[in-house]
Amino acid sequence: MQSDLSDRQQKILNAIINEFQHSAEPVGSRSIAKNYLPDLSPATIRNEMADLEDDGFITQPHTSAGRIPTDHGYRFYVNRLMHTSPPTRKEEEQIKHAVRQSAEDLDSILHQTARLLSHALDYTAVVVNLGQHKRIFSSGAVNLLHQPEFRDLAHMQKMLELFEEEELLAEIVDECFLPNEINIRIGAENKHKIIKDCSVVVSSYAVGHENIGRIGIIGPTRMYYSKTTSLVSCVAKELSKVLNF
Repeated sequence: MQSDLSDRQQKILNAIINEFQHSAEPVGSRSIAKNYLPDLSPATIRNEMADLEDDGFITQPHTSAGRIPTDHGYRFYVNRLMHTSPPTRKEEEQIKHAVRQSAEDLDSILHQTARLLSHALDYTAVVVNLGQHKRIFSSGAVNLLHQPEFRDLAHMQKMLELFEEEELLAEIVDECFLPNEINIRIGAENKHKIIKDCSVVVSSYAVGHENIGRIGIIGPTRMYYSKTTSLVSCVAKELSKVLNF
């Protein structure tokens, strides 16, 4: 698979991902020309999309449909195209309030952290405390069922079974951990087959210089990576501040 794309191809891939994040429907060349790249003709965009498909960045789910991003396409987007913007002032205030309101009780803090992230992102949040007595807090298990990707009954059942297994959730989050940075696993990059259609975003919180826990988000590969990484990073930093106060 080619790893470098022309400027035009990057713009088209970025447009496909942005549109697919919003619509969850395959994206056609006319939609891109109308909403994103009016200076390009649909025919030119179709030619570039064909090359992007040949190189594994997008795929056509069925004949006569538009294209959707592949895991490879999302990886290129995350590594090269994504612009992470800081949380809004309102989001920062909500984070500080949620994390600090129960500052005397670590379990309450971590529970509130999971609830905050699952509500803000509409994905599933998992917070793990690796202290003397390991604790796992999850919130928003049903949120994934709001996503079109998981409306298939069999798929839905598997996901619900996963969220009943807290130790497995903790393992999924822990295997994505990298010290002192945020990490993203996309689709098939995850070791567990049950979440091959999901992406996982993970950061850590610390006491002193020791990482004592993980904060993870599990969502569809179509997730809003920019907002997710921004909020997870902000929450991890705020949680570390509170625990070190």
